[in-house]
Amino acid sequence: MLITVSLPPFLGRSEAATFRNQLLVALEQKESIAVECAEAGPLPSLWIQLLHSAASSAKAKGLTVTLRAASEECRKSLQAIGFDPAQSALVVE
Repeated sequence: MLITVSLPPFLGRSEAATFRNQLLVALEQKESIAVECAEAGPLPSLWIQLLHSAASSAKAKGLTVTLRAASEECRKSLQAIGFDPAQSALVVE
């Protein structure tokens, strides 16, 4: 089964904590996660780290974390920090 979550409109620290808890619950239920980010602008580094960490944890459990419909701004923010999809557990569609 796949759990789909959407990025909140504002990507602040308190929203990151709430989002992190959503990811943890999905992983505890042994579910892969699809993150809808079509409306997302640039991702702050905190959020990129959060997604990468969740993807690494998911991969260790045989699950995945996938960014769906990543906006151009979202992709550029990933590239700006040197994100290499070949070296990351985070899947970007």
